[in-house]
Amino acid sequence: MFEIFNLVFTDPNFLSAFSQTIIIIALGFLFMRKGIVDISAKKTLTALIWKLAVPCFAFNAFMQDFEWNSFKASLTEFLLAVIFYIVLIIIGKLIFLKKGKDFSTVSGFMIAIGQTTLFSMPILQSVYENKAQEVMLYISTISIVFRIFVYIVATTVISGEKITLKKLGPQLKKVFITPVMIGMFLGILVFVSQNKVPFLRIDKSLPVLYVTVKALARMVGPLCMLLIGMSIGEAKITECLKDGFAWLLAVLRNLIAPVIILCICFLMHKTGIYHFNEYSLMAIVVGFSAPISVTLSIACMQYGKEEVLASRACVISTLLTLLTFPLSFVMVHLALQWM
Repeated sequence: MFEIFNLVFTDPNFLSAFSQTIIIIALGFLFMRKGIVDISAKKTLTALIWKLAVPCFAFNAFMQDFEWNSFKASLTEFLLAVIFYIVLIIIGKLIFLKKGKDFSTVSGFMIAIGQTTLFSMPILQSVYENKAQEVMLYISTISIVFRIFVYIVATTVISGEKITLKKLGPQLKKVFITPVMIGMFLGILVFVSQNKVPFLRIDKSLPVLYVTVKALARMVGPLCMLLIGMSIGEAKITECLKDGFAWLLAVLRNLIAPVIILCICFLMHKTGIYHFNEYSLMAIVVGFSAPISVTLSIACMQYGKEEVLASRACVISTLLTLLTFPLSFVMVHLALQWM
């Protein structure tokens, strides 16, 4: 156990990524609290992240040589992510079933859905700086499932609207016709077709131009952490900290959810159902260790479903992540040692 703690907390890449996260979140918080930036600045930053930096980040994740085994493994991660989301949603609903339909529904989604794109992806990229492509293929695939659940499943269920063919079209468009998903699907297209159409690998065929894509992709981590800090800076933290149910949801999301996912993966590996390597296991566990999704909180506010609880739980979960995220890395390394 001590050796694993020593391995994680003396790893220069991990320490750099973690300290960078804390410092930039703190700067975002202070900038918002001191009035150095305002809501309009936050909106501008959000637009830059989602429409420019993250699409380049998503595209860049697939700029690696195609291997059939890696492709099959990423598809498996996709299916596992779908199953794990469903399992966690059901567990959350059962835990809070006596609190009423709206409370249990919102709680189930909050326990299941975290900020995979804005939190897990940039941190994993920083931790695996020298082998980023290995882990980014898996976490990018999981991110697709995240967007489906947060923008289609959660939004539809929380709104209470029935899914019809008329409404399904706009919902699908909202999820898939976005800069992030377009960048991701273009990356997948290049990844799977590069052996037949090699010039599509613009990192090799047009490196002078591709350097811009890489530069924008590297901006994701700092910009996302700054945005998260600014969001915390808007919140009434004292009131959040007094909410017992918000704390319970945050603990279930940040600590219990990744433990459940890790245990299932460990059993799958031991029984031979599916064999994980360090990158695939780290991607799925850390992907489910991210704090509660801000997008989910916004959906609760939009449809008037437990919006106060959702907002407070989101803030506490984000703060708590600074303690629980390193534990997720330790747990994964422990599991890898026993595998």
